[in-house]
Parts: sequence; C-alpha cells; structure tokens
Amino acid sequence: MTLVEELARLAATGGMGALSPGAGLADIAAAYGEPEDLGPVSRKARWPRRFGSGSVELLICRCRTLRSLTLSLVLDTVELPGPGPGQRTFDAQVTESDLISALVDAGCRWEVREYPFGQRDLWLSPGEKVRVSFAFVDRETLDDPVSGEWVLAKAGFWTLGHEVCPAE
Repeated sequence: MTLVEELARLAATGGMGALSPGAGLADIAAAYGEPEDLGPVSRKARWPRRFGSGSVELLICRCRTLRSLTLSLVLDTVELPGPGPGQRTFDAQVTESDLISALVDAGCRWEVREYPFGQRDLWLSPGEKVRVSFAFVDRETLDDPVSGEWVLAKAGFWTLGHEVCPAE
C-alpha cells in the first residue's frame, strides 16, 4: 500500500489499521510493538500522554484509549507502523492533487479551509465522533517563495465527545 492509499484509508475510515479512534494502548502495542512514551501533555497530570511510533504521534487518554493521531510529513521520509512490529518507510512528498484523486476514488467528501499564511486544510468527518484533517502548505518556510503545488505537511484525526474517564 502506498502512503497516498494509507491517507485515503485514514480519510474514509478515521483510522490507519490498529491506529483507530478509541483503540486501546494494549491493542496498539500488540499490533505494532510498544510505542515510545513521549511523556505527558501537561506537567500537572500524568495523563493524557503522548506516544510515538515512527512519524506518528498518538495521544492516549488516561483510560488508555487513542484520542488523536498526528502524522508529520515535514521530513523527506515518513515511517508508519506495521504490519506487525517494525516500520514501513515512504517518500513524504504528497501533493494535494494526488491526495484529492485518492479521496475521490475512495468516495470521500471534504471541506476546504483556507488560511492567509500559506496553509490550506481538508477536513473530513468519516464518523459521528471523529474528524480527520490534512494540512497543506504552499512553501517550505515563510521566507521561501510560493511553490506551484500544495504539499502535505501534517495529517491526523481527533475524537469528539469522549466521556469522563474512570479515576486512575
């Protein structure tokens, strides 16, 4: 599977394999190996915590479920977990036109959000309580000239309406 196909699957389903909204930390570890513990989100509380696996950052709630996923595409290569332990490496260059073609093929519908600082996002709602976003930029840095093609810088999902977690 190519990176663009993986991203289209994320858009259509809200997840990437075992990395789906509400997945348990133990299930993620069983599918891909233990993710790296990157520490708590806040210095004031132990949970939620950030975990990493390749180029993917996971936000895990204190109930040990996946609440959001962020995939950074700012380096030359992207590493995705699986299948099984280990990483798959892809070229990180994904253009907006390539992703839109894959989204159309997958039957996805999206909303475009434009920003005045050289970013354009595609937002999707593959489920009632999950949102997917693809952030495209028109240049590498703000000092660079505008390029001819929008390039994907970040992708991910987040969940809505998470109930109160049981006490630790």
